[in-house]
Amino acid sequence: MSEKHVAVLLADGFEDAEAVVFIDIMRRLDIKVDVLSCMESTVLNTYFGTRISADDTLKNCAANTYDAVMMPGGPQGTDNLSANPAVIEFLKRHIAQGKWICALCSSGAKVLAAHHLLQGRHYTTGDKLADKFSDGEFQLKKVVVADNFITGRGLGVSFEFSFTVAKMLLADNRAKVDHQASHIYFDHWPL
Repeated sequence: MSEKHVAVLLADGFEDAEAVVFIDIMRRLDIKVDVLSCMESTVLNTYFGTRISADDTLKNCAANTYDAVMMPGGPQGTDNLSANPAVIEFLKRHIAQGKWICALCSSGAKVLAAHHLLQGRHYTTGDKLADKFSDGEFQLKKVVVADNFITGRGLGVSFEFSFTVAKMLLADNRAKVDHQASHIYFDHWPL
């Protein structure tokens, strides 16, 4: 089993817990994570004002290829991601290569659907956001897997979302994912 590598794209205003839960679950499962700031600095401000430092910037790592790319929600954070051409190009390249594209909360609508990256696929996102975009088929579900896209509704399903991503990345070792869910007393797994 080769080591899996995930990029987490963050911009000022991202949803604190959505990012931290995802990073935590990936690292517990020995999935390498690069936390990438999509701003000029690696020091970021979250939706609720927590200061978090990224490992590096997207600018420095734009040429890297990852097994999965994850984006948390957060109103300002997803606005910042969506407005950044480097983010959209990075996502397009990973989509073209069939890599996992993982969007939690508003990032499904405000980044993927807003830039027609879903190409009509089923997805989920935060309340009423799907109404603003024509791309994608919204489903009122906690987590939706459609081709190489994994979307989650919001903070309340961060664990379900994270374990779903891990299950796809570690398809040859799902027992490890199940064990870790049990180990942290997460009772809502498997979905």
